[in-house]
Amino acid sequence: MIKVVLIDDELHCTESLEILLKSFAKPVQIIGKFNSSIEALTFIKKTEFDILFLDIEMPGINGFELLGQIGNFKFDVVFTTAYDQYAIKAFKYSALNYLLKPVDEVELLECLVKWENKSQKNLATNHFNFFMDVLQNSQITRSKIALPTTYGLEFIEISEIIRCQSDSNYTHFYLKNRESYLICRTLKEVETLLSTNGFIRIHQSHLINPLYLKKFLRNDGGYVVMEDGEKISVSKNNKDKIIDIFNQIERN
Repeated sequence: MIKVVLIDDELHCTESLEILLKSFAKPVQIIGKFNSSIEALTFIKKTEFDILFLDIEMPGINGFELLGQIGNFKFDVVFTTAYDQYAIKAFKYSALNYLLKPVDEVELLECLVKWENKSQKNLATNHFNFFMDVLQNSQITRSKIALPTTYGLEFIEISEIIRCQSDSNYTHFYLKNRESYLICRTLKEVETLLSTNGFIRIHQSHLINPLYLKKFLRNDGGYVVMEDGEKISVSKNNKDKIIDIFNQIERN
């Protein structure tokens, strides 16, 4: 049985979320439902459960402040929020679970399935702290990213990433130290995050870090050789990007 708690200051939000959760053919039990974050805090501290669906913007104490008063988390958290570009980017960098309001039925079900498949089913304190750091310093270009792997989270230095390769709805990350990770994110999502760090899409299935470009060969349609030895075809639309990179290197 998946025991869940719902917190949102708007009554219609907790009611609609409860209806959706009960409509799934999954063993979900709602053991707490609150429209006041202050009232919910005492309940959360003394009750064992699996997932907290938590609104962010609430009077009294907001969702982040509520979590800040708990300490060690014995449950996982799914944030429910209206669109905010900085918060959404922070969620993606830190790989925290979130759902945009109004909550979509399909996305909610996918969220439950992902939780069932996770090996670490509670929110780690360092994970939450990493998220808050990203959120509070949203204008800073990030040096790290959290990768949600099968075994939990890996906090990776972005500068250590050589390339990323698409695998349907998953993405392979290949690092300088020869380690690799497979995460449940599309390459398009990854590109959105890493483009501010200089990564470029050179092919439908490949995103590269230009710092690790070794060669660009024009034969066979054009391809690059990365420092890990991988040969990657360059699509016609992206050849100019590669030529510009090498021209900049020569000028410097």
